[in-house]
Amino acid sequence: MTQRYLVTGAQGFVGRHLVSHLLSQFPRSTVLGVGRSTHQESFFSYSVDVGKERVPAALPGYLQHAFGPRYRYVSADLTSQDFTYAMRDFHPTKVIHLAATLRGVPDENIFQSNVQVTASLLNSIPQSDVEMFLFASSGGVYGNQQKLPIEETAVVQPLDLYSRSKLASEDLVRQFAIRSGVPTTIARIFNICGPGQDHLHLAGRIANQLAAIAVHKSEPILRIGSLASTRDFLDVRDVSGGLAALLRSNYQGICNVGSGSEISVGDLLEMFLDCAGLKQCVRIDIDTARIDRVCRHVADSRRLLKTGFAPQYPLLLSCQDMLAYCRRWFYGVS
Repeated sequence: MTQRYLVTGAQGFVGRHLVSHLLSQFPRSTVLGVGRSTHQESFFSYSVDVGKERVPAALPGYLQHAFGPRYRYVSADLTSQDFTYAMRDFHPTKVIHLAATLRGVPDENIFQSNVQVTASLLNSIPQSDVEMFLFASSGGVYGNQQKLPIEETAVVQPLDLYSRSKLASEDLVRQFAIRSGVPTTIARIFNICGPGQDHLHLAGRIANQLAAIAVHKSEPILRIGSLASTRDFLDVRDVSGGLAALLRSNYQGICNVGSGSEISVGDLLEMFLDCAGLKQCVRIDIDTARIDRVCRHVADSRRLLKTGFAPQYPLLLSCQDMLAYCRRWFYGVS
């Protein structure tokens, strides 16, 4: 059956990968991507730090020609009439809401922006056409948990405004499901990594610092917070596969999107250092003033695995690919 997927945040890190995955795995599908950024052929919607400069983040090679005639992108604010008209003209059968204001902007903007955009999107959806609505939430809504791995039934206790904005948006999605009868999925995504990731995220930050050191563009000092904290990392290409599995299986309810494996920041760093060949060359500068309020975080991924999802990118491969991306696109080294 032909599906018409509408993806918000389509030019972001997850958005680009998900659109590519949908087009390749569902050959009869069409995709409408929406975002506030202007249409970009070869870049993500964000910039990254390279030395003292900010440069657009280039798409990895495997995404450079991953789109085509079954994909269309519209630059529009999700609260605007232009977006409403575009969506109603497209008649989506499945809507995936990825767009969000991330950490790194003024706190007062995060909550209002994310919740307002979600509310506006839900009010704009032509309910007679839509067979499924998927909202990309965050594993951060769980906060600190005593029982690990974290099940979807755990009592949520978000610790920052970004996670609180996701939880408030989840409430709007639940109300929409009751009001409209549209089947909905809330995907709580844990820590993402992969080629092209920006510096707001730990793995992206480590990869860029080590790539700069490896090509002698930076002093051999890596600055990082606590090495003892643990996280659940899943490659962005597997995140896309997981979201697609939820869509394919028409899963309804809350589902964690994570690897189900717990790794410390210290062990992740060791893995990156090994991949970069810098284990004996780099001094680790730990910021003892930075307090991590979530010491351990790992998803119970059993619900996701029941959809038929199977991860394809082990963390070691993700580290290798991230370093190769940084060397090539930031420093011109193959």
